[in-house]
Amino acid sequence: MSDYMIGYGSLLSSYSRRTYSGIQSEIRPVIATGWRRGWTVRYGDEAATYAGVRPVAGHILHAALVPTEITDALRHRERGYVFTELDPSSVHPAGEDRSDLPEGRYWIVVNREQVRADANHPIPQTYVDTCLAGCLETGGHARARAFIQATELWDAPWVNDRDTAAPLYPRRTPLDGAARAQIDGLLEECGVLKFRSRI
Repeated sequence: MSDYMIGYGSLLSSYSRRTYSGIQSEIRPVIATGWRRGWTVRYGDEAATYAGVRPVAGHILHAALVPTEITDALRHRERGYVFTELDPSSVHPAGEDRSDLPEGRYWIVVNREQVRADANHPIPQTYVDTCLAGCLETGGHARARAFIQATELWDAPWVNDRDTAAPLYPRRTPLDGAARAQIDGLLEECGVLKFRSRI
């Protein structure tokens, strides 16, 4: 039986998937019901906070259906999470392709704990960029806005590490100035850019 990941963070980005996890398969935009994304995940070996999810009735999670084997490398990448099998009926197509989703085992990674970002573990802009670049690839501005608006805790410590010598997020998607400006415009439009520090 085939395995599919519900990617809702950096796995949205084709560059990040291919470069850091060797995932070459085509993805589909989907919505998973009953989950809410927030800035609530830390790894013990990285000084940053990343996107996690928690079950919340009535909420929807804009994500991608990623066909992939659950390898040791993928488990290492997602080491701050528990691989949790989903009922496929809770996942629905998004975007223009309304055909049925494939049969198989559907997995989502769920936080081992819910931890809000702090000054020692801020949200890295390079991670936000990677997530939103993936949203723009799979659904344009509307999907990127949906990601921003449905994600909680933007008001936690959040740093602009794009041009630092050692960006906080090691699996980032590199972006040119135009792409950065596009993402900043979306963050401003959604009313959250004001929370980002200017380092």
